[in-house]
Formats: sequence, structure tokens, C-alpha cells
Amino acid sequence: MISDRRSFLRVGSLLLCGGILRPQSIFALGEKTPGVLSFDATELHLLDFVSSYSSVVRLTGASVLGHFQPESGCGLHALVQVTDFTKLSEALLRAPFKKFYAKENSVSFVAEGSGHVIENLSAADFARRVAQLSGKDHLVFAHDALSYDPIAKQLDDPLGALSAGELKLVNRPAKTPEALEVAMRGTGDARAAALPEGENFAKWKAQLVKPTATAKAAYPIAAAFVRQLPAFAALAGSDEVKSALATPLISSAIKAALGMTAKQASGEFDRVREIFGQSYSDAGVWLYVVLGKQVKKDTRGWIDAAQLEDVHWREAFDNASKIETAFESPELKSQA
Repeated sequence: MISDRRSFLRVGSLLLCGGILRPQSIFALGEKTPGVLSFDATELHLLDFVSSYSSVVRLTGASVLGHFQPESGCGLHALVQVTDFTKLSEALLRAPFKKFYAKENSVSFVAEGSGHVIENLSAADFARRVAQLSGKDHLVFAHDALSYDPIAKQLDDPLGALSAGELKLVNRPAKTPEALEVAMRGTGDARAAALPEGENFAKWKAQLVKPTATAKAAYPIAAAFVRQLPAFAALAGSDEVKSALATPLISSAIKAALGMTAKQASGEFDRVREIFGQSYSDAGVWLYVVLGKQVKKDTRGWIDAAQLEDVHWREAFDNASKIETAFESPELKSQA
């Protein structure tokens, strides 16, 4: 008999069909490499992998900003120009990743808690994406425009993200849900790069989360929070998640949309973390706590295929699925 019970595992199997997970031997992590930017052994293997099929690569955005800090948890986001897609296909067959997700010509994976993304692009698409990095109208933070050529060791910072010495917001969304996502991303990127948020950003964020969400606005605000939650937890940490949950905007939105108070969410996180120790990522535990009940009712508006293409979201979803399964065991069922 086929069960129709909703769960993280069932939803994931429906939304992730078409993704490619390839078991391969994982490369070991090593010491940080000194230089202009600091890369660990995993990241050096990633760069070595892309160089096996291309000589034109750019690292972009927060992945550049974060790698000025040797202990950053930022992963790499690489744009790779590909002229021979047959060579790319052959390279993917011997990719040195334990498992990865492939969507069209993009590849992403998580190693030691850091999310890595490789976008393989035609020459025309590569040129277009690189040109967009210098366009202020398309970007939110100054560090979104950062790019680094690891072969030529050339750094481009058209909006002065590095000289600012703090997080530099260049475009503020007008609508609250979009603004909340930007605020959470900014804090995550700043924490991962050990960069001060700066007075202007901190004041803007404080004003943003000060009001209480109206009943009509609660759902889109809560959905925005959930969309950013995995990356926010992975990059900023669980203390920041608890602080965010305690703000009037987010606590009221979560209460109205998901029937959970900030105190309940934080308490449940601590309870689940105590049961499982460090077996699962913080992002996975938070996603299980916040959406565990909702996923059994209706996932529309909370989980979709586009979210599961995001490297942090997919990793958190996988961990949440495992937690759900673990709680179904005879030993833990009474504690679910």
C-alpha cells in the first residue's frame, strides 16, 4: 500500500525529481592557504575541478567577501565559462564530491557546512553575468558586485565593498517581505565574513523588524523568513535566529501564520538539539521545528522546487527529513 501521508521526505521526493545525486569519494579538508583570498582544501579541489574543463572562472559576491577571513563558513560561488560541454559532461562523471545536485548546467553541494555553487555558462551567458556584476541597479549589497579571477588573481570591486569596512547596502526593497529577506541575507553574509554590519544597516534593520505584522501581512512575512532561514542559520548562527524570532515583526508573523510563538520555536530547537546532539545541522533543526507541523498539512507557499535548488535550503531540508524519520523510530516516537 502506498501511503499518502505528507512528510518532509515525501515532499522532497516530489520536488527534487530530476536532480542528480552522485556518490563519489569525498576530498578531505585541509589547512587554509595563504594569499589574497584564503581557501581550504575542499575549495582548492573545487577550483582544480573546474580548471579541468575551463580556463575562465570568476568567484562572485559573498563568496569573495567571506574568503578574506580564514575561518569563514562561506562557500564558493563560481561562474565558469564553458566552450566544450562534452568535456564538462565528462568532468562531471569524475567530480570529486560526495554528492551533488545538478540542475541544467549548474552544480551545488555542501561540505563541512559550507554551500558551494558552480554555474557552468556559455561564453555569451558568462559575459552577460559578469557585466551584470557592475550594474548597481541589479544588486542589493555592494559585495554582490565583487568578483575574483583565481587564475589571474585579479579582484574587481566596482562598488567599494571592501573599502567600506562594513556591510554596504545599495538598494533597499520597498516591501516588507523582500526587505526582511535582504536584512537576513545581509546579517548572514556579514557574520560569515566577520564584517561589521555598520550603523546605517543596523538602524534600517531595527526599524524594519520593530512593527507587529498585521493579520493580512503575516503570511508573506513568515514565508519570507522561512525562505531565508536555512542560509541565515548556517551563516549567522542559531543565536541570531533566536534574536530574529524575538523581534515583533517576525514573532507576530510566525504566530499568525504557523501558530507558533517565538518562545515555543526556540524551546523546541533546544529540545531537539539536546536529543540529537550535533547529528544534524542547525539549519535542518530549525526547518524541522518551524515547518514540521505545517508540512503535514499544506506545503503550498512554504516549500517549492525553486527553494530546493538553493544549496542551503536543500541541505536543511535533507536534515529535517532525517530528523522526522528518526522521530518515527520506536525509541524516539514518544518524544516527537
